[in-house]
Amino acid sequence: MIRAVARITVSRGQGRGAALGIVRLRPVDKDQLRTALRDQLDPGKLDGIISMHLLESDPALSKPLTDDPSAANPGAGDWFVLIDGTNVNAVSAAVTARLGGSTIKSAVISTGLYHLMWDLAKSDLPTT
Repeated sequence: MIRAVARITVSRGQGRGAALGIVRLRPVDKDQLRTALRDQLDPGKLDGIISMHLLESDPALSKPLTDDPSAANPGAGDWFVLIDGTNVNAVSAAVTARLGGSTIKSAVISTGLYHLMWDLAKSDLPTT
């Protein structure tokens, strides 16, 4: 479980898909990585990709909720790329195609693919 307070610094495309890819990054040179990602997070020419976003964590606010608030947390400054798509295969292909370059690949900590089974909005709930 990761607790991160982040801001969206790059957002391309719009909408939410049935599949989500999350790529966790640990930046060394933030400006260089941000520039490389800005160039890669355009879903326009990727089949099945709806939107792509970069979230940059605030290390001061992303500390774990523990009894020892001064405990070291090397992941507090990690960034996250979110890739929304129509299916898991499209998202997986986008991760490989867009985040496989040396500048970005060297910062990758982990990746995950998720499939939306259903969605429920507040308006869908019965009122009592």
